[in-house]
Amino acid sequence: MKSRWLQRSAGIVASGLTLAALAFSSITPINAAPFDGARQQFTDERFATVWNRTDSVDVRSERSWYWGPGPWFDYAEFYRHGEQGLRTVQYFDKARMELNHPEDRSGWQQGVTNGLLVKELVSGRMQLGDNPYDVDERSPADVPVAGNPRSANPNAPGYGAFAGVTTVDNGYRDPNRIGQRINTTIDRGGNLGLRDDLATEATEIVQYNTVTGHNIPRVFWDFMNLQGRVYEDGRVRTGVVVDWLFAMGYPVSDAYWTRSQIGGVEKDVLVQLFERRVLTYVPDNPEGYKVEMGNVGQHYFQWRYPHLGQPWATSNPNPPLVYATEAFGTSHWEVAMYATTGSVRLTNSDAESVGYSYRRSFQPDQTRILIDSRRSDGEHRQIYEFAAGALYGGGEGVSLRRITYSDGATPPIGGPYPGWLPNGAANEYNAAYSPDGTKILFISDRMGNPEVFIMTASGNSPAQLTSNGCVNESPGWSPDGRSVYWASNCGGDFELYRAEITYQYDTSYGVAAQLSNVRQLTDNASDDRFGRVSPDGEHIAFTSNREGNDDIYVINSADGGGERRLTINNANDDAPTWSADGQILAFASDRDGDFEIYTMNLDGNEQTQLTNNNVADRWPMWAQ
Repeated sequence: MKSRWLQRSAGIVASGLTLAALAFSSITPINAAPFDGARQQFTDERFATVWNRTDSVDVRSERSWYWGPGPWFDYAEFYRHGEQGLRTVQYFDKARMELNHPEDRSGWQQGVTNGLLVKELVSGRMQLGDNPYDVDERSPADVPVAGNPRSANPNAPGYGAFAGVTTVDNGYRDPNRIGQRINTTIDRGGNLGLRDDLATEATEIVQYNTVTGHNIPRVFWDFMNLQGRVYEDGRVRTGVVVDWLFAMGYPVSDAYWTRSQIGGVEKDVLVQLFERRVLTYVPDNPEGYKVEMGNVGQHYFQWRYPHLGQPWATSNPNPPLVYATEAFGTSHWEVAMYATTGSVRLTNSDAESVGYSYRRSFQPDQTRILIDSRRSDGEHRQIYEFAAGALYGGGEGVSLRRITYSDGATPPIGGPYPGWLPNGAANEYNAAYSPDGTKILFISDRMGNPEVFIMTASGNSPAQLTSNGCVNESPGWSPDGRSVYWASNCGGDFELYRAEITYQYDTSYGVAAQLSNVRQLTDNASDDRFGRVSPDGEHIAFTSNREGNDDIYVINSADGGGERRLTINNANDDAPTWSADGQILAFASDRDGDFEIYTMNLDGNEQTQLTNNNVADRWPMWAQ
């Protein structure tokens, strides 16, 4: 099993003195993954080194956080100049750490950077590579720069409100105002005002940055040059707490007074935007906390992943088990949720609905299920996104968004664009959300054979990944999004495959990628199908008929080794799926005469029947 180190427990992270005993050079960085149960541990030793310098318990006493209590989300995000077009990132309350070039171990940061998140939030231009003009155009963020989230902070300015007074590739500069005190306010609409009562000695401008053309008040300049305890080279010493150019970048605005809700009280807050961070000053805060780094990591995450909620404020999401069933008096499949009191119907149509993957979210009402159905023309399978409100008390009257239009139906104005259909109407199915919910793998026969495709979560402009002329099915992702898995029948039986995925671009408008280092994981004369990757990315559970009937097996995801057979009987056991914590497998079995849903431990023991009726229940699915 892979391991992470420096695990946060109850908000307390291992001390700097404890870390001194660790041999950093012996620790191999591991892949990032948002839902593998270890998101609050550092995904790379270098991230821990940077965090530990300022925020470990041995050095931080009586001062505010520079990064935050610990990490809470990590992933492999698109970056054009990274390995495979990806870079490992990890989010903290105050910022995001990045490894753009993992081979770079220069400086005390060992190649760790933290992005120009504030510039992106203000401009709406998400950086895609080293070229500053290589961006994905989005709307500027309306996330409040200070205080509570927008729902509890209606009047505070968001990042977009600063667009007119911020340097974001627009040549904007403020004049030198050294010696003046700050009395300028800004509201949510970006309107400026004056309040002379706020122009205190602490706000006197003492520095003017000539690079970007912005003034820095005394209270922020003192914080940027604060002396204190830091952890470096295996010991605690006293020095400048933060390398402000590394941590914050250059100022991109002057400082402005805002009105922001903090807790349940609206307060005057002085804020200044830097390329990477925001500084806030609340005069009536306790000493050591009057000036703080703003929660830019949280703010950027809300802007980039609005569908994922707030992982810093909640535990890992654990949506319930769903499956396909004929239990509702229909002649076709419908999607149901398992409950101890009986099946809860989720879909209701005159054609079949079969779920294939979840999009997990730290905000329960943002949970989504991808299903395929012939409900459009009664013939061609198409992909739909089911807003799973019924899982959380929303009932059956929930929204269903159509994603693919390869059957000839006309897409709505604005898309999604179905892409090239050389043979006319096609089938699209087996749709699998990426772990971060931004992309979808699926199977399409638009080119003749069923091949693996990829598209954005909007369904726009799918791109083909496989072109082997075989029958491909059941694609899935590694938890970090760097690899994909699928089953392929090229010579008379299905085998399992793995490949790395390399991106040329990945934007809100489309995605282009290709597979590399393709590896066959199983090789025998039987069918190995329906593979599902474990939450930690280490194993694949799958179905094989090598003993004359379907049974459940597990192999190592890296090389196909370590094979274990989990079910041994004369019935058919198939379509395994992993629980969110990776400790239980659910599967379908016809051992009582028709297919029902069962669970078992990872050693094959404690096999327990969940459903019990006289119709078929198939294809169970926990969120992956």
